[in-house]
Amino acid sequence: MMHLRDPREGLELLADALLKGSGGSHVFFSVGKGGVGKTTFSILASLALSPRGRVLLASMDPARHLIEYLGLRGVGKPEEVGGSFRAVQYDVETLAKRIAEDYARLLRQVMPGLTVVSLDGIVRAVKYSPGFEEEVFLTILRELTERLGEDYDYLIVDTPPTGVTHRMLNLPRLYLVWLAHLYDLRYKIVSLRYAIARAMNREFEPHDPVLEKLSALRSQYQALADLLRDHARASLVLIATPEPLPVFELRQSLGVARDLGMRVSAIVVNRVLPPEMASKLGVLETQTKALRDVWSLDCGGCEKMVILHSSEPPRDLEGARRLGGLLMRLEEVLSEATH
Repeated sequence: MMHLRDPREGLELLADALLKGSGGSHVFFSVGKGGVGKTTFSILASLALSPRGRVLLASMDPARHLIEYLGLRGVGKPEEVGGSFRAVQYDVETLAKRIAEDYARLLRQVMPGLTVVSLDGIVRAVKYSPGFEEEVFLTILRELTERLGEDYDYLIVDTPPTGVTHRMLNLPRLYLVWLAHLYDLRYKIVSLRYAIARAMNREFEPHDPVLEKLSALRSQYQALADLLRDHARASLVLIATPEPLPVFELRQSLGVARDLGMRVSAIVVNRVLPPEMASKLGVLETQTKALRDVWSLDCGGCEKMVILHSSEPPRDLEGARRLGGLLMRLEEVLSEATH
């Protein structure tokens, strides 16, 4: 029979696991397949880290589970939660509309011929462009990370589903390539206009708002790309349940982390049944195989933990706090399963 911990001891165990290798302020991305418990883990991690510093839990989950769990009054503004940490649920739809309108206005400025198209038409075209959803989440992330270290010591990001998160994390690197080429192209256009104006003895205003915008974007995305690759300041926490598909997506996330040069600070397997219960339900073999598969993964020395199945799924902050007593190291569970 597994020995359950005092919830405070479990939270200490989790905090130590997350902060191993961290240097000062840090952003943690809770990543995993929909339904594996990313929001629950994010709340648990916020509780664990709150005694160590100022914590902001930010949810990009379109399902808005955070509002239900924590009783937040609204969206878009950080709120104090139980005197422990601050949390914010983002209104992705409203933000998407705002960003699409900003891009539409910029397109009209760069391409005056678009005035024949209605602003609403341009907004719709931008909103349904490939990659726009990831751009919205990236905008949230950029704004959040600019406050890291100043307003908050630890930022915990409850991410959207796995595929969107992978693309979002890859965008800063991709944008830097695009922006470098766009800047060079725009610079040549401005230089050519200046040369023509001088040859025709015309006045030319060297100020170019497009170049300034591209330069500002390059600085912003470079700072974000640098942060994501800084192992002391940013890392992923990969969440799964002991089932084939979530573990498969966990493997994919591990590969993406390697490609991006990001660190994985922990792997957490959620809703793990005690061996005797798993045996009674006929899922012990499947669960044990999934746990062994996770144990065999090379995650660069990351901590591997489990959250045991709770007979009362957490529905509020105190319910999440009680899960601290169900936190165990993966090797403890595997050892119990083999006896």
